[in-house]
Amino acid sequence: MKKLRIYKENGEFVIQRVNEFNHAFKRNFISEQGLLEGLLSYQPVIDEYELEVSDGLWALVINFLNSEEFQG
Repeated sequence: MKKLRIYKENGEFVIQRVNEFNHAFKRNFISEQGLLEGLLSYQPVIDEYELEVSDGLWALVINFLNSEEFQG
């Protein structure tokens, strides 16, 4: 299954996409807002991914995924 790993590394927010062949692609964001905008790009296909979110970002990510902006 495809995965989205969301975590912080070296002070930056990271979305790491792992495809079904276990190849990973990382996108780094310097701000929380950038991270959320990055997640917004996955809106049409988010159901295809298993989410792995670090403890420190779990509340932020879940609240955003449940928000009207994301659900819209």
